[in-house]
Amino acid sequence: MKKTSYKFLLCVTLLTLFMSSCASRKDVIYLQDLTQSSGIDNGGQLMFSSPVFKVDDRITINISSINPEAARPFNLYITSFNTGGIMSSGQQQQQSYLVDKNGEISFPQLGKLKIVGKSRIELESFLEEKLKPFLPDVKANVQLVNFRISVLGEVSSPGEYTINRDKISVLQAIGLAGDLTIHGKRDDIKLIRENNGKLEYHKIDLRTKEILTSPVYYLQQNDVIYVSPNKPQVNASASSPTASYIISATGLLITIISILTR
Repeated sequence: MKKTSYKFLLCVTLLTLFMSSCASRKDVIYLQDLTQSSGIDNGGQLMFSSPVFKVDDRITINISSINPEAARPFNLYITSFNTGGIMSSGQQQQQSYLVDKNGEISFPQLGKLKIVGKSRIELESFLEEKLKPFLPDVKANVQLVNFRISVLGEVSSPGEYTINRDKISVLQAIGLAGDLTIHGKRDDIKLIRENNGKLEYHKIDLRTKEILTSPVYYLQQNDVIYVSPNKPQVNASASSPTASYIISATGLLITIISILTR
């Protein structure tokens, strides 16, 4: 066998390995069918509904009034002490409410209140209506403390993220996780959501603009996003030690034969 034949074989081997690890443009680009002139086919309305409170959610409630002393009994505070110096000083911190298994919280002066299924704005209106007999100028402010999502799989920074607002989209969540790696499948993203004690599974394709009108485009608390690896990455993770040994051995064998046949 001629020397050029071995060189040709080596080039073909390397080219095959290179091609098997490449991803085409259609597998990588997001929103491929979204153009400057194309609109969203939902009448211009965003499919967003505010997150509703669920069992095991933790919330803070602040009740305010022109008369702070009158509003004080309706606010739940704990006192923390700093004993680092000679004299200890106490600092009041707002305590959160845990939504129990019955979907209720225990609110000062009002007792048990069922809040599961209500949005933040709905709960604020509900509390203001309940407290008007005591505070005619009452203003309620509610915050969901444990709005967390998880982004796993082929992203740059997988993990759990705490969200400090009501609205976050799938694309924004992926942005928090540092975007998909080149090995992530844009057309096979799984969203896992708990709804009324049952798990729901949704498949998301980031390559098409249909994601923008999907009912799961905006996330809810405790949603889990999983980005599947593409086939080359799966194959590489399954056989990378063996493949590396084979490639090394093949290269060494070709080099030896080339030297011996000079």
